Amino acid sequence: MKQALFALAVLGMAASAGTIEITNDTGSWDIYYAYISPSTSDEWGSDWLGSEIMSVGETWEFPVTNGTWDIKLVDEDGDEYILYDVPVSGTWSWYVTLDDLGEYYYSSSTTVIDDKTGVTTGGGSAPVTIYNDLGSWTIYYAYCNPSSTSDWGSDRLGSSTIVPGDSYTFYVPAGDYYDIYCQDEDGDTYTLWEVWIDASGFYWSVDLGDID
Repeated sequence: MKQALFALAVLGMAASAGTIEITNDTGSWDIYYAYISPSTSDEWGSDWLGSEIMSVGETWEFPVTNGTWDIKLVDEDGDEYILYDVPVSGTWSWYVTLDDLGEYYYSSSTTVIDDKTGVTTGGGSAPVTIYNDLGSWTIYYAYCNPSSTSDWGSDRLGSSTIVPGDSYTFYVPAGDYYDIYCQDEDGDTYTLWEVWIDASGFYWSVDLGDID
């Protein structure tokens, strides 16, 4: 896993309380540029990748302060993946897929005009929260992909786990049916099929009654 420590110098921070973790799960397209700026800013600033490239399957960690951030990624074909108003408190993870093409507000379904680009945007990226209510078993893997796809894609937890009594939130494009799959430390699995997720997101308290 690459550590984008040079981003500290870009922002002039001596230490970082938050992390934006981005995984390139587009399948075929390397990401050439990554811009991360405070939502209060009216410009994107410098490319956080510098001379590097985020290859398919790679995960990068960008240190930031806790707060609200806007993120813009540009792949080798010039396509853009943009999220506005991303709340960061600790580690916030984004598994970027081709479904993320375009511009989204992470929790809004209203149409707005973005200050950075002047472009009218709509839609939203919906939070999916998984709470571990298994009592004694840690969740090691979590997958969430549109029901129309033929595979599970990448593990949404990355290097993280969900210990009993804790939760983990990731984001998916709103307005689709999703299959969600978790696996605990003992190899037991828990699956939900064809869950409709709108802009308000989805909360799943996984307990032993959900075991497959």
